[in-house]
Amino acid sequence: MSEKFIHVKRIHTLKNSIFYSLIRYKNEILGFGRRYYGEDRIVKQVKLSDNLDIIEDKNVLFRGEDPRCFTYKDRLYILDNYFNDMHLIDYETKKYFKINASGKNLSFIEHDDKLYFIHYIKPFHLYTLDMNNGEIKKVEVLDDKRHYNLEYRGGTPAYKLNDNEYYGYGHRTYVDDTSIVKHDIFKWIVKFQYGKPLIVIENVIQPENGKNICDPTSVIELHGKRFLITAESDKIWFCDQDYVTNVYEIIKNNITIK
Repeated sequence: MSEKFIHVKRIHTLKNSIFYSLIRYKNEILGFGRRYYGEDRIVKQVKLSDNLDIIEDKNVLFRGEDPRCFTYKDRLYILDNYFNDMHLIDYETKKYFKINASGKNLSFIEHDDKLYFIHYIKPFHLYTLDMNNGEIKKVEVLDDKRHYNLEYRGGTPAYKLNDNEYYGYGHRTYVDDTSIVKHDIFKWIVKFQYGKPLIVIENVIQPENGKNICDPTSVIELHGKRFLITAESDKIWFCDQDYVTNVYEIIKNNITIK
């Protein structure tokens, strides 16, 4: 079984801001986004209604870019997703924790009281992160080393399916036959029940109205439904264009996608 995405609305964010990641925290819906698409390494915070309209923007700012947000032990963390210089920001204390890992687009998983992050998807590289001392440790996983493909990159944090399985969405980066850069959505599932963790990749039906760049940032549940939030544009970043934050309802689909 695969999934498809039904467009619900566009969130009307500040012009030229992008990459809003949404989360429900302490009975509020908070959003964290990159204030400007260019070199400005600033993340802004907004508050949204249950209809995902921005209702408050008090110009609360953090140092960072392309943020993701998740909770660990009921505390809210924001990922400063800067290439080769990533940090976690404790929302309550505003304290920054350096992540001693290269690259960007990490996907965080809270499992059995531990904090994990996916560093690479193909091949599958998984680490634990100790928030007390910043130490990271590589986890031995089940992985087919033949499947080496760095087109597959992280996107959302993990969301719980059951006690041993977690899912999220990433983006596959490639150039199509017309030399246009594309970012397509895919779904991943991490399974812990087999002694060593493994990751499963599921293709999904792309949004019909999605732009060439269509990056998933977060999933939020409202009114008993799940919604995917995306950051979209027609061209790659760092140019003057329309930057879109879209909301899609996640729908199960009976078509098998290979």
